[in-house]
Amino acid sequence: MIPSLRVLAVGLLLTVALGQTSQFQESVFLQFLGLDKVPSPQTVQPVPSILKKIFQDREAAATTGDSHGLCYIKDLGIQGNILRLLLDQGRFLYPKKPSQASSCLQKLLYFNLSSITDKEELTMAQLGLDLGPTTYYKLGPELELALSLVEEPHVGDWPVPLPGKMLVLQSVPWPQGVVHFNLLRVAKGWRNNPWKNLGLLLEILVKGNRDVGVNFQLQDTCARLRRSLRASLLVVTLHPEQCHPSSRKRREAVPAPQAFCRNLCHRHQLFINFRDLGWHKWIIAPKGFMANYCHGECPFSLTTSLNSSNYAFMQALMRAVDPEVPQAACIPTKLSPISMLYQDNDDNVILRHYEDMVVDECGCG
Repeated sequence: MIPSLRVLAVGLLLTVALGQTSQFQESVFLQFLGLDKVPSPQTVQPVPSILKKIFQDREAAATTGDSHGLCYIKDLGIQGNILRLLLDQGRFLYPKKPSQASSCLQKLLYFNLSSITDKEELTMAQLGLDLGPTTYYKLGPELELALSLVEEPHVGDWPVPLPGKMLVLQSVPWPQGVVHFNLLRVAKGWRNNPWKNLGLLLEILVKGNRDVGVNFQLQDTCARLRRSLRASLLVVTLHPEQCHPSSRKRREAVPAPQAFCRNLCHRHQLFINFRDLGWHKWIIAPKGFMANYCHGECPFSLTTSLNSSNYAFMQALMRAVDPEVPQAACIPTKLSPISMLYQDNDDNVILRHYEDMVVDECGCG
């Protein structure tokens, strides 16, 4: 059984505070990021503007203490707390005989959904096709996009997989920029039956007359499309167990304790710098966060100023009777979340919300 995130978070804070970061504790903590090892990105992937905005909105909500909507993405109008931008792992196809004379290119698109856990509910799967930068000058020919579901495995020497159900047949002006398509139903089918995920067949055709001038333009257009085409799948999931409601307070600066109570249980400042942990190469944002930690004595004469639990009071009373009863410990009593934007082992960009990462209050318990 994997320990709770609260236990891991507190353990990580203590580990860093004591300067005893170990490979074992690092690997355990990475499990909650959905990673089996520390990622080593081959290339730095650009972060879509929508992910940047959602991250900034969540940071602002955490700072102001607004806990509402942490598992609702307002910009997309859907439930969710984990966003993955999955990169296309497919390849270009070179058929000996194009399906049509105006066929410009064919590409097998493939997106790996294996990182999504069984407890996550798919709420969005949006395919993005980047056809090159949008321009209002030198408009090219109109393109026709045909997107089919691959339902038969690629076997033998046949260069092109046999297409199945047609999902999209749409004409777009070119250059167009990024066009989006809803593939939620398809992604749910792949999720329920991973063996059916054989990818998608994309074919782009150039619409126009077949005269000499157009032939030359067709070759130029296809070459530019092949260079600029990028495909990605924005997948949003909801992990209900990471959306438990809790009372939050606004993150404020840690007040300096008065001289007479410096040894008593209270919150101390601790900034977690991802560069110090060697994680800055794959964590995009934040660069670090003020995690804080709890430390200090919990004396027999417990007071409400120490945020002591009823159990801590009873434990103190029993300690007065039996000295072998341990003294109450200084522990976090209120924690708040952070959001992290990072790249995983497949260079996918991930935005996740993590509970209980910042110590807001300490007490004896």
